[in-house]
Amino acid sequence: MGQYVVYMWLLGVIVIVGMAAKKTPAPAPLILVITGMVLSFAPHFSDIRLHPDIVMNIFLPLLVYEASVYLSWPDIKQNLQPIILLSIGHVVFITILVAIAAHALIPGLSWPLALVLGSVISPPDDVAIISIAEKIQIPQKIVTILSGEGLLNDATALIIFRFSLAAALTNEFSAVDAISDFFTVIALESLYGIVLGNILGKIKLQLLDPKIHVLLSILSPFLAYLPAVKLGGCGVIATVVTGFVVSHHYQERFSPEVRLLSRAIWETLGYGLSSVLFLLVGLHFQITLDKIALIPFKQLWLYATVITLIVILGRFAWVFPTTYLPRLLFPSLVKNNLPPWQFPFIVSWSGMRGGISLAAALSVPYLATHIGDTDLRYLIIFLVFCVITATLLLQGISLPWLLEIIGASHIRSREKGDEHLCEFIARSEMTNAVLRWLTDYKAQLKEDRNTLHEVNLQLLEYRALKKRLEEIIHHDDADYHLRKTSKYNAAMFVFAQIIEVERTALIQLWRDGKVTFKIKNKLLEQLDLRSKRYAQSV
Repeated sequence: MGQYVVYMWLLGVIVIVGMAAKKTPAPAPLILVITGMVLSFAPHFSDIRLHPDIVMNIFLPLLVYEASVYLSWPDIKQNLQPIILLSIGHVVFITILVAIAAHALIPGLSWPLALVLGSVISPPDDVAIISIAEKIQIPQKIVTILSGEGLLNDATALIIFRFSLAAALTNEFSAVDAISDFFTVIALESLYGIVLGNILGKIKLQLLDPKIHVLLSILSPFLAYLPAVKLGGCGVIATVVTGFVVSHHYQERFSPEVRLLSRAIWETLGYGLSSVLFLLVGLHFQITLDKIALIPFKQLWLYATVITLIVILGRFAWVFPTTYLPRLLFPSLVKNNLPPWQFPFIVSWSGMRGGISLAAALSVPYLATHIGDTDLRYLIIFLVFCVITATLLLQGISLPWLLEIIGASHIRSREKGDEHLCEFIARSEMTNAVLRWLTDYKAQLKEDRNTLHEVNLQLLEYRALKKRLEEIIHHDDADYHLRKTSKYNAAMFVFAQIIEVERTALIQLWRDGKVTFKIKNKLLEQLDLRSKRYAQSV
């Protein structure tokens, strides 16, 4: 069976797992990793490899850009302190802890290689976290913090990784140079991202064809990432900043067709890439076991257990002190109140690792250092694989019921009520704006009876809508907003049935030869857009 056929089978596996994940509480990344582990023992599938260059130069920029475009910069800015403490401080802290333990445990592992191991497994994977957050009741503030951390922590880890790997290969390392280069990379990549984002945004405003616009959008992360990498940077910061600039300064001026098409394509692309990544992680299970088969099982178990525990418990050791100590020691410098203990607990327990860590480990070249007859490179890969699997299994499965035990799911339920109220208020203000425009426009109409009739109809409809919205907004019961949404869901069901009736009639007209294929597709697209707009409005 050819390789291309195997990859088609992998795509089929992702579709099947995606369908199964909708019906199970287990997160999709976990199911994909386990499925990959099982398939790694099957013929043909065992030959598939996670190529580090493809992951780091194609998957990573696309996933980072997709996340940055659809993440709120005001929310990131509001939670910038914990995000920086996690994306920089936590990565450095875990890197050092893992390096100390690995250097002490593993014979022949030099300090630079220990730092390589630490840097590779220090950053949690935002794709795994967000896919789990979509299925459970994680408070929105925590989702924002974890998403922001996931965007930026790869940059910190990759910079440390490159310096550590260079030190391992050349036996030369300067902490001063490393720190200086680190902040230089952040500053220059941020500047490059701002410039590139504005250039791309202005070009996209001139593009009228949605298809060309989306193609440029897919090219954008590579224009940000690859030049930065070629010049010695990490590329992640430039990609994130470019995505933020385009989405927050230009996206609202794009045409509706562009926004609809872009969102559909990027969501599909992001889901597909992340699914392939987790499936490939599992497919490395068998080859990883083969490479470290000569090391005694007790040693492997000891190494994997200690490193995994350090990664999990070390996050608690970082998050809780950095959350509360600044507020207790310097209350005048901290604007926010003390968060409930559930918040840092959830952040601490949401430290799942993913495919980027394995890709970085696979990019480590063959080493002259061995443990027994095994190259230390394979041991590093094995330990990274163990941490990824253990955190996905342990934390990914337990997080939903832990949220119930500590009462955090109720926080998210209250947030949803507040979000719905905020949505109704926004819709009320939009309705008021329409009513003002209709009233002014009606005053300008004189002899145009057709337009005047249409304006009067719209005035009646929007006045009725305003009345319904004000009734909802001024209701004191917070749960009422959620119940009212359920009522709107019933209305959406009726509307969906109406659209389906129209769609069925249209298809029948086409089959009877009463409309052309082109007209059928045009009207079908209009029905789809109506359905999507109505679903978003309710």
